[in-house]
Amino acid sequence: MIVTVRTTTDARAKADALARGAVEARLAACAQVSGPVTSVYHWRGAIETTEEWQVEFKTTEARYPALEAHLLAAHDYETPEILAARTARASEGYARWVERETTRDPAVEGPVVSDELPFFVYGTLRPGAYNHDRFLAGRIGTEADAVLHGAVLYDGPGYPYVVPAAKGRVVGTLLTPAPGAYGELFGLLDRLELPVGYERVAKDVVRSRDGARVSAWVFLAAPDAPLGPVIESGDWFAR
Repeated sequence: MIVTVRTTTDARAKADALARGAVEARLAACAQVSGPVTSVYHWRGAIETTEEWQVEFKTTEARYPALEAHLLAAHDYETPEILAARTARASEGYARWVERETTRDPAVEGPVVSDELPFFVYGTLRPGAYNHDRFLAGRIGTEADAVLHGAVLYDGPGYPYVVPAAKGRVVGTLLTPAPGAYGELFGLLDRLELPVGYERVAKDVVRSRDGARVSAWVFLAAPDAPLGPVIESGDWFAR
């Protein structure tokens, strides 16, 4: 089924970048940019009036979660408009074209990993943080407190970053995907984290309840990550 997805942004160049990024990643078969339009809306207790550009994407129901995650990561609005509507009817040829053009491309998204390691998360994806339910609801089988040793935690603009170090520890949560959800979650987290200054690395972490060493995927700070001050506690929740 074809899904039409719409978002808005405050500059034509930003709209063009959102459109091109989604199409290049095969998250949408095409995207149309239109505008400017005048948006009137409530924001933080006031009525705002802004000139914006609209981007409308054509994708499939199966690819919508990945497109939404991509837009949330790529968009510079705190709360971007992302509206999706199922298409009631579409010509057979066009529907086939959308399906074909949004088929997952291993060259873009990376290969499906056969070594299904759990994920160690330490910031906004931890249970209780604002991105946990937003992205992980229904995809997690088990959660366990854990610690990454030999690393330092830095605050950053919006997100924390981990940097390997001779000393230090980072507190987080070990997430094991639910049965059948690994491939979807693996791709979603890569699309969410890699564009904003992380690189995914396999590291041993220590599970708190029994002291077991567990190999897990950890998103570390990339060389150009926007590091802020060190969080001395190693716990983003206790910063």
